[in-house]
Amino acid sequence: MNGISSAFWDLLRPQAALAVGALAVLAAGASRRASLQVVKGLALAAVVVALLLLMTVRLQVVCLPLLRSDLLGSGLQAVFLSAAIPLLCLMEPADEVPPALVLGSLIGMGLIAVSGNLLMLFIGLELMSVPAYLLVARSRSPQALEASVKYFFAGGTASAIYLMGMALHFGAAGSLVLAPAPGPAGAAGLALMAAAAFFKLGAVPMHFWLPDVYEASDPELAGFFSTGLKAAAVLFLARLAPMAAPAGALVPALAWFAVLTILFGAVVALRQQNLQRLLAYSSISHAGFMMLAVAAWAKQGLAAPAAGALFFYLAAYLFMSGGAFLWLKAAGVRTRAELLGLAKARPRDAAVLAALLLALAGIPPTAGFAAKFLVFWEAFKAGLYAPLLLAGLGALISLGYYLGLIRDMYFDEAGPEPAKAVGPTPARWFALGCAAASVLLGLTPWLMDWFRPGMFGLRP
Repeated sequence: MNGISSAFWDLLRPQAALAVGALAVLAAGASRRASLQVVKGLALAAVVVALLLLMTVRLQVVCLPLLRSDLLGSGLQAVFLSAAIPLLCLMEPADEVPPALVLGSLIGMGLIAVSGNLLMLFIGLELMSVPAYLLVARSRSPQALEASVKYFFAGGTASAIYLMGMALHFGAAGSLVLAPAPGPAGAAGLALMAAAAFFKLGAVPMHFWLPDVYEASDPELAGFFSTGLKAAAVLFLARLAPMAAPAGALVPALAWFAVLTILFGAVVALRQQNLQRLLAYSSISHAGFMMLAVAAWAKQGLAAPAAGALFFYLAAYLFMSGGAFLWLKAAGVRTRAELLGLAKARPRDAAVLAALLLALAGIPPTAGFAAKFLVFWEAFKAGLYAPLLLAGLGALISLGYYLGLIRDMYFDEAGPEPAKAVGPTPARWFALGCAAASVLLGLTPWLMDWFRPGMFGLRP
């Protein structure tokens, strides 16, 4: 019993640090003596401490009644903790509540990372989502409150769908463990829970909330949603993968939904003029590639190399998408018209955005190319040939808007809405660092050698 208790608290140390940080942030705000910079510093310190504590967790499989630990969960937990650092540094809160909400959402993501059964997954899902609704409402956009209400009601519907699926699974299996349930009721329960995961991921047909929320949010918050929240949603879907039999119909269905998501996001993004909305549809398309990675992983019996491809994609996407949203904040650009002729007026800013766009497009030798190649290779090994070909078509379509933005900057003359000149900001340095990482990660595919069979604890 003592060993189980020790392992239990060992897994929850990062979440405990975040909880203590949230309480400290609220206490500092309530005292009226601490400045907002101090409040933000406390929140940032809590995230850094959580990251350090995460590094002390032994990379081994730990299975408890409610919790489990493996390399996939630890790695993705590091991704969404890292995604919160630029948000906390750049946000301009009116009080202590927004930093505390960010920490609360991170606690929920951390619980998803260590969840060992369906009930703990639901608790993590709700703790992650409720603060996100409130963060959108506190954005500066005039549409923020409308987007927040839409996000809240759609999210509540997704939670209800998950609970119905969990009830069906419990009725068929007699437990809430992450294992297949027999019969039609078990399959229906898994399908409903997967639909809830689709909502959190912004996958078609549960994507309707995402463009409005991303457009109405502050750029740094949209970047956090696109990277941190998406990483947690992919992990949520991956936790459901062991419940689907590799030879069953649910895994191929996931691959086809992934293709539909890739193509829909790519096609609709072609017509967008607002850059945050364009990046929102881009994130929908990238969510499809992540779903394809999960499908290939499940199809191969949860093989460790396939999970490694999923982790690499999310790690690369952290820099590619996060950097693009941070660039929007640093450059003060909102529409495509403001990009016209930008390379002549501000060549450094144009070069940073061009590097990020090339990475998002998957042009070698960037991280985006390596990430897509690894996902495609795992899909090929899994025998998902038709979804793989259509996913390649979606990647080709996406070149239309990624390269189109580069054309706007480098080959078109300045339009009637010239880009505003802005001074150096921390967002500029974050965007530059993300652009550099997006290139350097593409030159280090040997990182995949870290992923050996058995390290994820999902296959002997």
